[in-house]
Amino acid sequence: MTCLKTSKNKNSFKKNLAICVGLWIAEGDSKSIREITFTNNEMELIELFHQTIIKLFCFESFRTRIYTYSKKGMANKIKINVDVVKNYIDKRANKPYYIWRLASTDLSKRWKLIVKKIKSEKERYVEILKGIFGGEGNIKTGAHNCRILRIAQLQDLFVEKILNYLNLEYSYKKSNRSYVISGKWNWDIFAENKLADLHPVKRKLFWETYNSYKQTHYKSNFLKNSIYDLLWQPHTTKWMSKKYNRSKDRISEICSQFKREKKVSNYRVYSNSYWIRNDQNKIIVSKVKSRYLEFLNNEKKRTYQIAKFFNVDNKSSYRRLRELEKLGLVRRDESKRWFKIDNNKEVIVL
Repeated sequence: MTCLKTSKNKNSFKKNLAICVGLWIAEGDSKSIREITFTNNEMELIELFHQTIIKLFCFESFRTRIYTYSKKGMANKIKINVDVVKNYIDKRANKPYYIWRLASTDLSKRWKLIVKKIKSEKERYVEILKGIFGGEGNIKTGAHNCRILRIAQLQDLFVEKILNYLNLEYSYKKSNRSYVISGKWNWDIFAENKLADLHPVKRKLFWETYNSYKQTHYKSNFLKNSIYDLLWQPHTTKWMSKKYNRSKDRISEICSQFKREKKVSNYRVYSNSYWIRNDQNKIIVSKVKSRYLEFLNNEKKRTYQIAKFFNVDNKSSYRRLRELEKLGLVRRDESKRWFKIDNNKEVIVL
């Protein structure tokens, strides 16, 4: 039996040991006091569990067994070196599965103490969850872009502790005894930590599904709340569309709803629509309108005087003045002279 020699090997072994703890939590027999067992239909995981346990107890004397179950009692050839291999028939088995066993009351007791210790180490939570998902995880896809990660497990406070620690949002379905995880933000956490990479079939399906996301999927009301928080300063529909990877129509829909609720206002500046929250007490104007305000700063002027000063026709000048009037920045007296009025809002020039 091979024991560890280098620090690199020791670090790799610790990670594999935590993964095997997760595998055992998912598909081991925690009630047995005389043996360590692990069940799975993927030989790659059986091999990992086997190699890790024999390294863990490399100075001990024990025998390992693998029992295979398949419809015809002829499972795939066992490639690892175990003491006993027995084949059994299970007509319900759509795919062959394996039960790995190490019979020893002493080692079973020590294994459970090791499991308890590793479960107390938060820095091992990623590896543990990787093992749990490798054992009892599954991925559901379907119509209407259904993308769901599930962990088939009886409700378990420790599993929930890991999910909470990794900021994964979940629900527990008692009907099928599983934790349900959905939403792109949750898939991002799985991808970042490679939580579905242990089991080869699940790994392939996970990355195919994850890469099928065409745009960022936000939590319910996240986009709406985020846009509102952002609008403490002015932003265009176009800019927000790029930031959130959403269509301009979608951004306009959200902002228009805020406008109906009298929470935000929008201002047209050089063909761009700028939005800003009403509680910021600000008005947005173009540089041209700003010059009109400066010109009216000291005395009243008629439309033709203003048009002459800016070298535009009366109609164009009148249109700018009317726009400023709607913003509550200028007014016209009975003699049709325009003048600037005091406004308690800050004027932003863009």
